Amino acid sequence: MRSIKTKLFSLAMAVSMVLALAGCAMSTPSTVGSIGGVEIPAGIYLLAQYNSYNTASGLAKLATGETASDVKAVLKATCTGTINGEEVTAPGSEYVAQLTTRAIEYYAAVEKQFAEQNGVLDDAATAEAANTADSLWGTNGDLYTANGISKATVETYLLNAQKAKALLKMTYGPEGTAPVTEAEYTDYVNNDCYYIEAVQFPLVNYSSYTMADDTQKASIMTTAESCMEELSRTATAETASGSALYTAAMTYVPQAMAAMGSEMDASQAVYYAASQLYTPDDLSSYGSDEYNNLTDPLDAAGLNHWTTIDLGTTVLVARRIDPFKTYTLDELDSMYDLLTDMKSTAIQDELYAAGAALEHDLNSAALNTYSASKIKKNA
Repeated sequence: MRSIKTKLFSLAMAVSMVLALAGCAMSTPSTVGSIGGVEIPAGIYLLAQYNSYNTASGLAKLATGETASDVKAVLKATCTGTINGEEVTAPGSEYVAQLTTRAIEYYAAVEKQFAEQNGVLDDAATAEAANTADSLWGTNGDLYTANGISKATVETYLLNAQKAKALLKMTYGPEGTAPVTEAEYTDYVNNDCYYIEAVQFPLVNYSSYTMADDTQKASIMTTAESCMEELSRTATAETASGSALYTAAMTYVPQAMAAMGSEMDASQAVYYAASQLYTPDDLSSYGSDEYNNLTDPLDAAGLNHWTTIDLGTTVLVARRIDPFKTYTLDELDSMYDLLTDMKSTAIQDELYAAGAALEHDLNSAALNTYSASKIKKNA
């Protein structure tokens, strides 16, 4: 017979194993707590943290030989970037933590406001989230899985983004709580946007991927000048040029390509002509040292006047026109989604601020369990 002592020892071992298993279950909590009464699932937190790490890794001051995939190195490195509109310099671990907190605050604010306003996503929005999740999972599924992130979590995160888009319309749309007025739209188009017509002359030979040399560039500039002279004769109206713009592209762009030893059919050249409304975000990419390489030459030429603009890798023959001479406000809105251009930053800022102001009831033990130090960059 086994002794009572042995039986008690066996029982104690069994109890300790049960407790150990219970401890394992508790060490991977399903949530990290709540913000404003909105539960933050562990997967959402892990995805927010993973995205925050990727941002921080691009800002980290790494030693020679260290890479963005070296998690320990990134978390120890100094990161400098912008958080909440302010420049922040902090160790990588702290930088990731700040970005992660900001991300889950935003998530909570979106979920809370969307529910309070009885928001409902349409089929197109849910389908877009599902399709994007499929695409992301096909590319990064193994890496997400290695980091404890499920495909359902990715889709939930994307649905949250769709809710934020819906809140934009629920706030600033025609039926919103603070609808943008027609006068505001008109002022935005007139004073913040540029409607530009242009023919583009590449300074890159896309067959050999080489830049035009000085002789080739001089020839291309001469061709661009000829194009400008023609448009100054054929497209002088205050309305959009229409066929005159495409005719000019078909005539002169193949000549410019030939100067670099490349052939182009006239039918392909039409793709080098364009008319479009450039929003502030579009225009910002052309700015440097308080000089905008696109808008300043257009301003110097004056409304409706053609000019040539050297952008480094391409030369434009372009002019700025008043879009309201050709389109109505409704037509411009349908073509360019003016509401998103005007108010997407505003609604984001409002949601970030709202999330930060909500009551935080986060589980420190759960947050420690899902430490950024456990991030994996290789599946």
